[in-house]
Amino acid sequence: MESWGTHFIAFLVGVATGAAGNYFASKYTDRRRDSEKAKKAKDTFRKVKDQMPDLIAEMKVDFTKHENSSIREFVVLPSDKVLFNSQQQRFLYFENQHQNLKGKIAVLENQGYVIDVTVSNAPIYRITEEFWDLVLKS
Repeated sequence: MESWGTHFIAFLVGVATGAAGNYFASKYTDRRRDSEKAKKAKDTFRKVKDQMPDLIAEMKVDFTKHENSSIREFVVLPSDKVLFNSQQQRFLYFENQHQNLKGKIAVLENQGYVIDVTVSNAPIYRITEEFWDLVLKS
């Protein structure tokens, strides 16, 4: 009878050890994946920022202003001489101030940082929260 009890206790200890091992393995694998994902996001943003430092710097100035904290769209216009009227507040970026601005916006769009929400002739883009945070942290 004693050996039956010892085997049962050994079985329970083995089950508990296996469950704990599986739990911790999953936990630390998830942490590693999250860490790798965050590193990849930072690396991708760094590459994008290196391609367009002036545009990202201007965006950072715009995003940092307290009165702009809820604005999440911008318009691309040929120059600052072109008028754009909108009931909604939006940032304005001008092609004559950034070389190949449309190409840079295409890069941002390809990375999922902005979404084209154009409804008329002027290109309008919505900024993702991820991009907003990356720009502010840069």
